[in-house]
Amino acid sequence: MEFREFYQVLGEKIKDGQFCLDEPLQKHTTWKVGGPVDILYRPHDPEECANVLQLAAEYQVPVTILGAGSNVLVADQGLRGLVIVTEGFRKISWEQHQVIAGSGVLLSHLSRLAADQGLSGLEFAAGIPGSLGGAVVMNAGAYGYSMEQLIVNVKTIDLAGKRKEYYQEDLAFAYRYSIFKQRQELITEVKLTFQPGNIAKIKEQMNKYLMMRREKQPLELPNAGSVFKNSRQGAGRLIESIGVKGWRVGDAQISEKHANFIVNLGQAKASEIRELIREVQIAVKEKCGIDLETEVVFLGFEDNRR
Repeated sequence: MEFREFYQVLGEKIKDGQFCLDEPLQKHTTWKVGGPVDILYRPHDPEECANVLQLAAEYQVPVTILGAGSNVLVADQGLRGLVIVTEGFRKISWEQHQVIAGSGVLLSHLSRLAADQGLSGLEFAAGIPGSLGGAVVMNAGAYGYSMEQLIVNVKTIDLAGKRKEYYQEDLAFAYRYSIFKQRQELITEVKLTFQPGNIAKIKEQMNKYLMMRREKQPLELPNAGSVFKNSRQGAGRLIESIGVKGWRVGDAQISEKHANFIVNLGQAKASEIRELIREVQIAVKEKCGIDLETEVVFLGFEDNRR
């Protein structure tokens, strides 16, 4: 399908957002891999974004929502249609113990802002890559805490351009799951509630979590966070126990520091990362009888299943 006509229509009707053609998605993923997309869109205004989605539906243009590009693996051939990155949705409004924040706000940044105001609840997010919107979709969490404990409501736009609002009880939260895993909707803003706390103690806890991550996780190399969902044994410990730590396919490597991370040593391809993921799954199945399921979302592959 040729999307140039759609691109021209966007240029005529949309004035605020930013568009570009044939944008390499490796610039927009934390793994630093991924081929080009026909049209990349950076919205700043939810109403305008709704209009763009209405136009995309009218012109039958496929839409992918990327957020900050963590926790995803984009194929080397890239994606067709329109990719929306939410980095422009970064408005933050505080009211007592609550915040309304745009989905493009980085989760780690929001956790620091909350700490500065003596608000507790998001300490676990210190050092976690990714956006607030992505954290809601995945129900991100660590150290016994998760997003579901903080969320009041979430505003979205569906692929037809319809604005929606959900409350905490609507979102069917479970381990690394929300209703948005099954619904392709663009989150625009999230309302969170915190508990008042002592600023010094909150920051001390955040620094502790951050030091633990720096010691145990390969933050110095491009990665997408935890690749596999944790089993009872812990995915990292399970993978390490079968002796595959350090396995490589091209420049994709099972991290020497943490076996549930795959790092890009410099020139890794998405196909190499995908192959390495499959090799680990096969090895764990053969030696332990366990099916490892990925946290990572696959985009643009012939088979996007996990």
